[in-house]
Amino acid sequence: MAHPDPDLLATLARQLAAEDDVDAVLRRTVQTSLTQIEGAERAGITMTTRGSVSTPVASDELVCVLDKHQYSTGEGPCLSAAFEHEPVIRVDDLSTDRRWVEFSTAVAHLGVRSMLSFQLYTTDAGAHATTLGALNIYAEAPYAFTDDAVHIGTLLAAHAAVAATAAAEQANLRIALQSRDVIGQAKGVLMERFKLTPEQAFDLLIAASQHTNQKLREVAEHLTTTGQLPTE
Repeated sequence: MAHPDPDLLATLARQLAAEDDVDAVLRRTVQTSLTQIEGAERAGITMTTRGSVSTPVASDELVCVLDKHQYSTGEGPCLSAAFEHEPVIRVDDLSTDRRWVEFSTAVAHLGVRSMLSFQLYTTDAGAHATTLGALNIYAEAPYAFTDDAVHIGTLLAAHAAVAATAAAEQANLRIALQSRDVIGQAKGVLMERFKLTPEQAFDLLIAASQHTNQKLREVAEHLTTTGQLPTE
């Protein structure tokens, strides 16, 4: 088996790590798969969110159609990769592969014969893998993908999963910092207006949040924007 160019992999890792949000990571992953995985004609990403699945990024509309058939039938390579702990699913010919009969029958007229689905996952310190979804590659010809294509796709999926997780963590951190700032501003308003301690001001924000059934950040934003606590 040929080994991927280490310079290429290093460049790919840097490019993915440089993206500052999950969607950007996924878009670059799809774009890269089409140029670096031999035989790839179409590509998309399946993402899992609280047990539901979607295709947030696709190279074209046909990919979305193919994925929707998998979601509606409840079977297919991308679902096996995402949910059945299969790191790689390789389909040499959908017309003869009997693993997903309902899906294969539903898409027989769409002209796609070969597929690769790579599990997107991360591994924490305890070595417990958490699945994010799958990178899916499509081609019209049967037997379109070689072992080298599988190897490169596996490496790409691994880099993409780590980069996507890092981007999500950065986004959550930004939100947390923004929330802290606006809550701090709101506390300052209440402290000055009512001569409260920081703890008393925070308790007042909590009470308003519970009374209006709004998130604490939303209450704080309303106060700093309008000068008043929300009443409903």
